[in-house]
Amino acid sequence: MNISKERVKNHCMTFLFPIGMYAVFALISLLVGNQFFFTSYTLNGIFQDSVLTTVVALAIAIPLSGGRWDFGPGAIALLGAIIGCNIGMSLHLNVFGILLLCIVSCMVLAFVEGVLYVVLKVPNMIISLGIVMLYESLSGMLNNGLGANIFANDADYTTHILSVSKAPLCYILLLLVMIIVHFLLYKTKFGYDTRSLGAHAKLAVNSGVHEKKNILLTYLLVGFLLGIAAMLNACGGKIEPASNLSSTALMFSSMAPVLIGLFLAEYSNMPWGIFMGAVGMEVFSYGMNSFGVDGSLQTIVTGIVLAFIMAYINDKDKVKNFILNLFMRKELGKHEI
Repeated sequence: MNISKERVKNHCMTFLFPIGMYAVFALISLLVGNQFFFTSYTLNGIFQDSVLTTVVALAIAIPLSGGRWDFGPGAIALLGAIIGCNIGMSLHLNVFGILLLCIVSCMVLAFVEGVLYVVLKVPNMIISLGIVMLYESLSGMLNNGLGANIFANDADYTTHILSVSKAPLCYILLLLVMIIVHFLLYKTKFGYDTRSLGAHAKLAVNSGVHEKKNILLTYLLVGFLLGIAAMLNACGGKIEPASNLSSTALMFSSMAPVLIGLFLAEYSNMPWGIFMGAVGMEVFSYGMNSFGVDGSLQTIVTGIVLAFIMAYINDKDKVKNFILNLFMRKELGKHEI
């Protein structure tokens, strides 16, 4: 009973990040008289956009928890969307058929990366960069370099396909993803092996963990997640071929929820922690947009906020002392005057 109460308490703790972020922007909006932040459009956008962010962040966080940094998710999702969407639309499949093709395409593409990593025994960062360049080149060759465009279909078919990115389907999809990932990471041998490899790879291997098998299974799971992300991303606009590592933008845009989510996972679990991190960062993004902040300035502010959060995560006491000392100096300066 006490364990259950502690779990509920810890899960509630994870709400503090998105709620705190919303409270800050809500207070500023009230002070300046900006009502845009309180519209239904903003609230719906925050949660719907969090679905894609959460799925991509999970695809990044799972290999990262096993000690592998990967640049490939964006390229895999991009090429998977071009393959899956174009084949599905040419066959006039329903939304679930196209989604399945995207998932299968991304699982194959991710598995190829996993096989190359296992066979070549080259550091994962190098392999993933090679995969990014290869898949970006292929994205420009397939479909005559036109990418994938769901909106090029007739209105009824387009609306049908886009339903997967709207409520309630997108939330059902997110719930299924979180349940599947939670089960695999916390209720199976695969999950325990992944965490043990991330904590101490040599010790885990010496204890009987099959590292190569775990790596390949991880890439299959990552491919499954990226297939869903590919479909959701395609519903947001035309998928253009990538070049010069531009596909990594999808990965880097999800890094803040990954890092914050992995911290919040200590109080709950990875899927829930990353979802809370994604919602919080979407609140931040919509809050900045509501005040008309330029995109480049948003990136700078996001970097500063993320740096502060990560500094707090790594050394809470030092950050607290820094803030206290800062205010103490201000107070002393006032008294001296």
